Amino acid sequence: MTRFVRQTLIVPHEVPVITSAALIRWRRDWFPTPAMGLLSLLLLLAFGTFGWRFFQWAIVHAHWLGTNSDACPGDTGACWAFIVARWKPWLVGDYPMNQLWRTWACFAAFALFWTWVVRRSDEADMQRVLLGFLLLPAAFFALLVGVGGPLPIVAPTRWGGLLLTLVATLTTFATALPMGLLLALGRRSRLPVLRWLCTAFVESMRSIPLLVVLFIAATLLPMFLPTGLNIDLFTRALAAFALFNAAMAAEVFRGGLQSVGRGQFEAATTVGLSDFAALRLIVLPQALTAVVPALVNIMIAVIKETTLLSVIGVNDLLDAVENGAKSPDWIGESNILTSGHVFLALVYLAICYALSRYSRRLEAKR
Repeated sequence: MTRFVRQTLIVPHEVPVITSAALIRWRRDWFPTPAMGLLSLLLLLAFGTFGWRFFQWAIVHAHWLGTNSDACPGDTGACWAFIVARWKPWLVGDYPMNQLWRTWACFAAFALFWTWVVRRSDEADMQRVLLGFLLLPAAFFALLVGVGGPLPIVAPTRWGGLLLTLVATLTTFATALPMGLLLALGRRSRLPVLRWLCTAFVESMRSIPLLVVLFIAATLLPMFLPTGLNIDLFTRALAAFALFNAAMAAEVFRGGLQSVGRGQFEAATTVGLSDFAALRLIVLPQALTAVVPALVNIMIAVIKETTLLSVIGVNDLLDAVENGAKSPDWIGESNILTSGHVFLALVYLAICYALSRYSRRLEAKR
């Protein structure tokens, strides 16, 4: 029998691509049937009309400079002068002017960290990213507050705007993830009491609206604190955020843990690894990799949830804009507050869209 073994590798071929023209693909996507074509035309007409009117309001007839409401007469154009003139309250709140370099350092550090996260190689370990999200809030708190160092102390009550929203998001993410992982492990525990307690906490917290949890932290919690122990409103709100999102993260982690086959854990214990070592070296790395896109979605939800801080009197980004519209210099046309809300929508859209794109990239890598 004659046998033949190839001595050289086969030349790889390019992945086949669709060669149809762009116009043909566009027509196939937008006008596959007469009914869908009519719906597409109506949607395009609506988007075009709304987009043109928004462009006129936001750009053509907008007011860009001014120090009070006199710069924005009428409601035909956006009042971006309101946003420009009050940049400090919506960006950093009432943080001292001579210490603003600390806030700029935090913004720059987060921008560098996020650039590294986005541009890192696809083969890099995701655990370093999660570790960075855990360490950043602690570093920001130490720098912004100035506790235990030569820097003057700046209480969190003077923070506000985008700075407070960033710190609240990162702190919630850094505290909710470990708590959620512990709750997920507790729900899989062999101890019935621990399993029931974790299950009761997760299910009860998921059944209560976040706003109710925030009101409890703002009004009822101080009544149960020991005499002489005063916890500021911002810290209590962060605790409410952490507990609520820990319950959400627990379900995400539980799904990731269940995605790892039981056989891998048994095989690890068979070769001599303890239960803890098998969990740390075998199960958790695979479970964390599987749930990273879902954790990004939790972070997007936390960013949007921070707008509820304004309801209990915390000066977040939404509260900073609304308080600015009520200030004596800017009381006037309702268009001023409308411009502030549109500005907020654009800011949150940019942040959440960037995170959403990153989440889709992670899902494509899996």
